[in-house]
Amino acid sequence: MRQFFIFKIKEEFAILTKKNPHHLYRTLEQIYYVDKNDLELGIDLFERIIEKLNPKQIDVALFKKYKENYFYTKYRNVHQICDVYRSEQTKLIVNKTYLELESSVPRPTFLKELEKENNLFFCDFENKDYFWLEKIAL
Repeated sequence: MRQFFIFKIKEEFAILTKKNPHHLYRTLEQIYYVDKNDLELGIDLFERIIEKLNPKQIDVALFKKYKENYFYTKYRNVHQICDVYRSEQTKLIVNKTYLELESSVPRPTFLKELEKENNLFFCDFENKDYFWLEKIAL
């Protein structure tokens, strides 16, 4: 099971880091592992890089898209797909500043709906993996 944190990057930072996202990943990783003493500085840096999401809009869009899907469930801001035929266990948690995606498959169902958003950057801090959403073949 992989866990990705998905951030909507502000346009100016996205332009600077599209071709070489390593520096963006390292910055987000440092914020993720920030020491409690430097928390205020980490929050300030985070707010400069990240564009806030519209969680209600994302919640509604996901619900409208998948409400007829037999394998889909939703509770508050948590969307889940448990597809026994694809062996997919995927959970997407919608927050104001990031999305959290846990999945057992390389291409989760929710990616099709998320591709409508611009400048989404995926980070798996545990496995040191990162990519822009448009870089993967859906």
